[in-house]
Amino acid sequence: MAKSVYSLVLNDDVIELVDRVARVNGLSRSNMIEKILADAVSYETPAIRANNLFDEIERLVGEGSLMRFLDQPSQYMASIISALSYRYNPAIKYNVEIFPHSQYLGQLKVTLRTQNTTLIQLVSSFYKLFALLENRYYNPDVEYDYDGVKFTRILNFPNEELTTQELAELITEYVKDFNELLNTFLSNKDNEKEAFILTEKRFKELFNGKIII
Repeated sequence: MAKSVYSLVLNDDVIELVDRVARVNGLSRSNMIEKILADAVSYETPAIRANNLFDEIERLVGEGSLMRFLDQPSQYMASIISALSYRYNPAIKYNVEIFPHSQYLGQLKVTLRTQNTTLIQLVSSFYKLFALLENRYYNPDVEYDYDGVKFTRILNFPNEELTTQELAELITEYVKDFNELLNTFLSNKDNEKEAFILTEKRFKELFNGKIII
């Protein structure tokens, strides 16, 4: 969406109130005025769309889930945290970032919080398996970057037009499915062959017929 510079003559008292509301919302004056104008004409800017998307993701994560939605670190990013099925229940963090002006919808960045070398090796094996399964059964053109503790996956725009709620449901399901598959893999860590077989089986059940992102 293109942006231009406009000159407006506004009452100082109005601007003072706008600045006050902008501070409360963590926005600049320009972004606050844009939001007010967009609301007035019922237009969904990329920032508003991202905010609505994260509001819906927060609601969906909270519905019967052991995952927890965290405060947004930025206007276009939200975080979800979960515990893994591994001794001492280490935390894993899912950062969902929306790209406001890009050919891509955004990206998912997964970060494992541990210094345990055995767990790092297991999760690294899962990342490789997950990428293989996605390319085989879900999206052959997906873009990844991963190592032992980090996994980044580009999110693409769906081929069909979705509402903000439908898009939020799709992203939330993707994160929950990823988390479930990782825990399936770790729960069968003592038998590598069994871990691969069960994870592949569950992947096909979860992703069969889903809209590609």
